[in-house]
Order: sequence, then structure tokens, then C-alpha cells
Amino acid sequence: MESYYDRVEEIKAVVSKHFAVEDVYYEAGVLTFLIREREIKEDFRSLYRELKRLGYVPSARLSGGRVVIRVFRYREPALGFLRYRNLPLILFAITLAVILLDGYFWASFRSLYEVAFGPRSFLEKLFESGLYAAILLAILGLHELAHLVAAKRAGASASMPYFIPGIPGLIPTFGAVIFQREPIVNRDEMFDLGLSGPLTSFILSTVIGFLAVSWYAPWLTEQELRRVVEAVRASGGEVTTLQPPLMLQAIVALLQLGHPDRIPLMSGGVFFAIWLGFFVTALNLLPIWQLDGSKIFRSVLSARQHRIASYVSLAILAVSGYFFIAILFFLLLAAAFLGALL
Repeated sequence: MESYYDRVEEIKAVVSKHFAVEDVYYEAGVLTFLIREREIKEDFRSLYRELKRLGYVPSARLSGGRVVIRVFRYREPALGFLRYRNLPLILFAITLAVILLDGYFWASFRSLYEVAFGPRSFLEKLFESGLYAAILLAILGLHELAHLVAAKRAGASASMPYFIPGIPGLIPTFGAVIFQREPIVNRDEMFDLGLSGPLTSFILSTVIGFLAVSWYAPWLTEQELRRVVEAVRASGGEVTTLQPPLMLQAIVALLQLGHPDRIPLMSGGVFFAIWLGFFVTALNLLPIWQLDGSKIFRSVLSARQHRIASYVSLAILAVSGYFFIAILFFLLLAAAFLGALL
């Protein structure tokens, strides 16, 4: 097998084709180039792709006001059991089953809708659970597909989405992830990769929210809604409310222009799925390790600024009432920090 040092002249020729090389030396055993150019974005992208075909990847950094390019042998990340070919399909099937079961739980509860309009049939409950599953999987799946498309556009290979099943009756899924098999070339691609998923899920949640409020939700007068709530409480039930996302509130306000004396009854699994879509999208924009917001913020901030932004976002989560989520993300940050030290 050809060693790293056997191909030094070939690597030098490739780098020299794209940049004016002023010096070549080894730094900690890594072939390093000092180049004359300061603006390297497009040429570096071309260099990356050419070296990748040879089995190497470059990195660029500023050192003493000069651009330094280092060339490493490319090693595909070890994914362990994630390499199993049918694993994404198996995880998707399990997640679908869990979401359908959770959706049927939602449809079986004695909701405000049933108090207002009477019990639903078995087929109606199945329809709602299927709609619930379709909304969640569409938001999560297209989110990851957008990441996959962004990675492909950048010329990087990535895995299919791995869906993570959750717990029926609590949270049906913990989302989905894709694994990028190559490093990100520059900050532009990092920004695009980070933003693509949340932007897609936000647009999709908005469109589904508009359709659900305008088509799926019954519109009641304030007096009718009050009677329904009182009937639930009189029967020993509780009415638990989730604060609608700002976009959903805006959709309701817009549609109320045509129903000035009515309020949409946003009850049941369909609207929980929409709420969850907006919530997860907002959460994913935080500048915390492993979230998409980390890529977005890291593309415009220094390492120190990004670290400060991460801890500030944790504090905002905690004081906003999401204390346990803040603790979970803090543990993830601590694990990432320790991993970088070891």
C-alpha cells in the first residue's frame, strides 16, 4: 500500500496548481503549505475535491496573518453497527409503528373535540392517528432530506436518515439524524448545511399549520368553546393547554379575519404534531453541539464566541421553563468538551 510520503510530489503538484506556494514543510508529521493568496474560498473548494479523489483532504487556517494549508490522509469515519445496510429502514418502521400507536392514544382520549361533536368511530381514530404520523414523519423526514441535499450539493457523501423511535404516550420520536462521511469544506457550506433542515421544517410546519387551522379545526364561538371546556371539567377531566407557537398564532389571527366571532378548536394529536414540529425546529436552532444551530452559529462566530452563545442559550432554556432540556444539552456539551480533551 502506498504511504503518505510516497505521494508527496503528487500532492505538491496539485496544491501548486491552485495556489502560489511560498513554502512547504512538515508540521507534526503533516505536509503543510504556506501560500501567497489570502482569498481562497473557490480555489480551496476545487483543491478539496481534487485531493479527495486522491484519498486526501486539506484544511486551511490563518497563522500569523498568512494562510496555511495542511493535507491529511482521508479516513472514512467508522460507523460500527450503523453500517448495517437495512438499519435505516428498520428504524423507520419501528418509529412509524411507535408514532401510529401514539397517534391512536391521542385519538382515543376524550378530547374537547369529542365533547363538542360526539365520540368518533374506530375508522375516524385510525384516520387521525395516520394523519398524526404523516405530519410528524413529513416534518422530520424532509428536514433530514434537506440536509442530505445540501451535503450532496457540497459534494459530500452522507448516509440515509436514521429515525430514532421514542416512547408512546410521552414523546413518539427523538427525531432523525444523517451522518456526513466527509468534513465540511468551508463556513459557507457549514451555514447552508445547518440552515437547510430547520428552514425546511419551519416552512412545512407553517403550511401544515395553515391547512389544519383552515380545514381540519372546527370553528366555535367563544360561548360554545367555554361550554365545551366546562363540560370536560364537569366530567372530571382536565383541560391542558400548550402555548401555540407565534407562527400558529399569526395563522389563526389571519384566518380570523374571515371568522371574526369564532375561535378554532385546536385539539388532539394533529395539533400536537404541528406544535411539536415548530418546537423541535426552534430548539434545533440553538447554538448547542449536535444541533443544527451549532453549525449556523459556528459559521459566523469564533470558537470562543460560539461557546459563549451555547451557554447563554442554555441559560435562556432554563429560565424559560425548559430546565430538564437545558440539563440534557449541558451534559451533551460537557461530553463533547471532554471528548475534545481526550
